[in-house]
Amino acid sequence: MTVINGNPTNFSNLIEPTVFLDWIYRQNTQTNRFVQSGVLKNDPVLGGRLLQPGRSVEIPAMNDLSGDADEWNDTNDIQTNGVDSAIEYGIKMYQSKSFGNTDWGDLISGASTQQQIANRFGNWWTRQDTKILLETVKATFNNTDIATAKTYGVGSEKELSASDFVKALARMGDVMDNTLSTLVVNSAAYSEMREQQLIEYLQPAGAATPIATYQGMSIIQDDSIPVASDGTTYALIFGPGAIDYATATPTNGLVVQRDEFQKGGMVAIIQKRVVTCHVAGTDVDLTQTKPDTYLADLAAGTKPLFQVSYDPRNIQLVKYGFKVGTDYVVPTINSPKAKASGSSSSSSTSGSGK
Repeated sequence: MTVINGNPTNFSNLIEPTVFLDWIYRQNTQTNRFVQSGVLKNDPVLGGRLLQPGRSVEIPAMNDLSGDADEWNDTNDIQTNGVDSAIEYGIKMYQSKSFGNTDWGDLISGASTQQQIANRFGNWWTRQDTKILLETVKATFNNTDIATAKTYGVGSEKELSASDFVKALARMGDVMDNTLSTLVVNSAAYSEMREQQLIEYLQPAGAATPIATYQGMSIIQDDSIPVASDGTTYALIFGPGAIDYATATPTNGLVVQRDEFQKGGMVAIIQKRVVTCHVAGTDVDLTQTKPDTYLADLAAGTKPLFQVSYDPRNIQLVKYGFKVGTDYVVPTINSPKAKASGSSSSSSTSGSGK
């Protein structure tokens, strides 16, 4: 007898697995602003390797040519030099989720749970992608070398200013004008930027709505970027393809399971995937984590899980820490709900993200 565990919602209609899976994948891509912006580079090479044996993936890369020219004469032999290579390591994350329903509950309530699950499953995976992205970025900046090279104002936040934005962009060196393309901020910071008239709006041909930009970079508002009660927050500035990301669906990655006995008859829809995500130009520091503890370490957010792979200038990511006016900070909207007095920690600490 098949037994389905858990607490299902009301849903009594089967969904054809292949069609449902394809639909969710398309919806997930369409609603994922980080994928649309080019920040998350859905790498087909990585994706093709996720279902191979092993808990990690290796990404080989050839480094640029180096050294100075040699003197040419008829006395010394010409010396041939080699080309170095680097390997970026990524750890595979294995994830699953199941939503379901009972026949009786669906009949009694009349709820359209089939439509709700179908409409929202892709958005749910998008939120998971955003969570993994931000946790990965945080773990990357926990590395001292990366934080030194790629952050400005973090830990000593001052009021948002255009001049400090430029200082943050200087963390890309002489390639900043050619690489950085996307700015991700909390909506509170976006409002502050509007007040300071830092935002320009471009109307692409054929587009329904204009695109908000700053210094040529498109702006993404995402309240997953924390803002503290005192206005402390940060901006993430990405180049195109800054994040190496891929996801793959294994065999039996979507299963519709029916149980006629459990809870008077019920259906569960189970989806499984394998995903990897890291900042391009870094690789997993295997002295800090291992596949068996990686997900827990990533969620904890305290360890420097990544290190520079070759040259920090290849890391197309900058973090700028600053403050916005407290009038823009709205608890439960774009910042956490204020903690009750007498709490062991303040809302500022919990929301700063530092």
